[in-house]
Amino acid sequence: MGLYVKLTLMSVASLVAAVGAYIYQKKKEEIVPWSWEEVGKLTKLNLFPLKSGHRIELTSAECTEFGLRQIPSNDVNFQLRDRCLVVYGEKDHEFRSARTYPKMVLIDVSVHDNEYLAVDAPTMRTLYVKIPSKDQESFIKLHKGEEIYAIDCGDEAASWFSRYILGKDSGLRLGFHDASRRRDLSKTYKNLFDYYTNLSNSAAGLYSDLTAVLLLNQASVSDLNKRIGTGQVTVDNFRPNVVVEGPNLDAYVEDDWDWIKIGDVVLRNVQECTKCIMTTIDPENANRSSDREPLKTLEKYRMSNGPDKSPVMGVNCEVKVGGVIKLGDRIYVPKKAHNHQSNGTVKH
Repeated sequence: MGLYVKLTLMSVASLVAAVGAYIYQKKKEEIVPWSWEEVGKLTKLNLFPLKSGHRIELTSAECTEFGLRQIPSNDVNFQLRDRCLVVYGEKDHEFRSARTYPKMVLIDVSVHDNEYLAVDAPTMRTLYVKIPSKDQESFIKLHKGEEIYAIDCGDEAASWFSRYILGKDSGLRLGFHDASRRRDLSKTYKNLFDYYTNLSNSAAGLYSDLTAVLLLNQASVSDLNKRIGTGQVTVDNFRPNVVVEGPNLDAYVEDDWDWIKIGDVVLRNVQECTKCIMTTIDPENANRSSDREPLKTLEKYRMSNGPDKSPVMGVNCEVKVGGVIKLGDRIYVPKKAHNHQSNGTVKH
């Protein structure tokens, strides 16, 4: 055998070994921990059917790959998913949010029956939206122009949302996601994929800003309020899906959790959650804070070191093992992961 052939075979063998080692390491990183330690309990469970809309407070929920979903009742099979509805522009197809239209936080959505949703807002009559079929397929543009599949909810819904939000008879549409397609985050968020090694397309929610589940530690919000001094914010300012509490939980300890187990459900921390002007809107009356709190204080000590130079609070999670979770469920993290004293500074 010639020297060139030997060298070529050696190069191929080295390449195969390197690829094998990489695949092994990635699989190792995906292995769910087997040794857990209890750190607290689940104290709040929120589902937001409409992006930027009001929350539904649940006592239990199904945790799916796309995020929380209501558990079907005896007489109604259809149930809402987290951020399965979005308001978007009729002409530009860009999503609209409470960042620009704060009154959107007062819109309530519920299941009327197996065919209709009920939508309510102050001064507006109840809107009954027929759950749309796929023959009305459209698309919406989320952050950075990311195009996401949507099913348009019809002209009556479009008129209702246009009147409530814009004070006009037209201009906005309502989109619905039936969870039949997954987003491709890598096209739009390559900079995040390069920085956050646990982030993947499997983490995406429906119309959430990024991931399927946002987890927040009550102790972190309590510490923030001490720093603000005057004026108080609640966990609801941050619009989390899951809120955890524990007598020995330090503020911001969730930053360092890699895996989180709630009952039988397993989540993976894929990114700290960056915060925007939405946090300054009171979720109960739609008023903006006059002093930019809590952003003003967060900007002093909780800035992300990642590509998005924004203040952070809570962690974005991927659902690795789905199932049903309920208030009071115990929260677990891998042993040694919670032994952390934090001053609130974001670390990576």
